[in-house]
Amino acid sequence: TRPPARKASALLGQLQKEALAKVHRPWPDFKAGDAIEMEILVDVDAPKPQKVKGLVLGRRNRGADSSVQLFCRVMGTPMRRHVPLYSPLVKSITVLQKAWLTKGKKRVKRRNLDYLWK
Repeated sequence: TRPPARKASALLGQLQKEALAKVHRPWPDFKAGDAIEMEILVDVDAPKPQKVKGLVLGRRNRGADSSVQLFCRVMGTPMRRHVPLYSPLVKSITVLQKAWLTKGKKRVKRRNLDYLWK
């Protein structure tokens, strides 16, 4: 027999896979350093989605809790924004340019680009 901790973690992993299967949407493949545009509803009752363009600083892959960290400018002020990928408020994601930092010549070799923010 398995110890109770292993049974519980196996059960939790199975529940997380089922939750991801329910909310999964086929987003385009993007990584840190890419420029993307997202259409996000500010509120559930909002009539039109807001377009947010920004540079991907990092991506956190945690199943249904996956999120992306964007660096964007709002009225000239630099801003870091965390957006959950599988939120019902996210309507679409489009990749504007791969490897925006190097103008598409080569990929960024870091997983997280926090040094751009600091």
